[in-house]
Amino acid sequence: MIKTFLELRRNLNRKWGVLVKDKKFLIALIFGTFLMFAGQSVVCRVAEYNDQMFKVVSVGDLILDYIPTVDVSFFYTWGMSIMMIIVAFYTVFVRPELAPWVLKTYGLFAFVRAGFILLTHLGPPEGLIFFENPEMVENPVFEKFFYMNDLFFSGHVGNLFLGYLLFRNFKFRWFCLIGSILMGITVLLMHVHYSIDVFGAYFITYGIYAFSNRIFHGFNERFKKLIFVPEEEKKA
Repeated sequence: MIKTFLELRRNLNRKWGVLVKDKKFLIALIFGTFLMFAGQSVVCRVAEYNDQMFKVVSVGDLILDYIPTVDVSFFYTWGMSIMMIIVAFYTVFVRPELAPWVLKTYGLFAFVRAGFILLTHLGPPEGLIFFENPEMVENPVFEKFFYMNDLFFSGHVGNLFLGYLLFRNFKFRWFCLIGSILMGITVLLMHVHYSIDVFGAYFITYGIYAFSNRIFHGFNERFKKLIFVPEEEKKA
């Protein structure tokens, strides 16, 4: 087991050692990092704007009408955070050659989601967990990061489904897909999203992935080739 760990560490060091020496990789990594953080900042600003500027009403939802409000806030916050940290760690420690592409795609995802939020002025669903339990908003995590009108489309669902699309490892893909489904169930149970926010997230996220893959595919292949070691060299 120790031997396997040391082998994995050597392989990781080799990958990053090769990648950081490539100027185009560094530029792509820096640009991807900027795009992702800029996108997240824009989403927060747009959500704050919607909360402050629009006094909108709730609309009906066929599915939510038959679902009682259930408090699964721990999974909604910490479960989501842990799963996204795992996605980040997988990128850095297993597929570093994909890091620029992953960052750029998540950045595009954030900007697209911000645009939809700004265009969609719906009030939160009836039975929202924070209407049922207003004291929950006093929690510093919710107070800082929870918004009422950042509804369409669900970031909890889309972020994990994007992980499913970006990576090709069978087990990891299923981890992301199952995580996105569980998050969809979670946000519906808490009535923090309409059902269209959940189902629409899968279609829009796939479109973002396809667009990103079309633009950045050439760079992806180039960075993969940088760290590819032929079987003859591995044996040597």
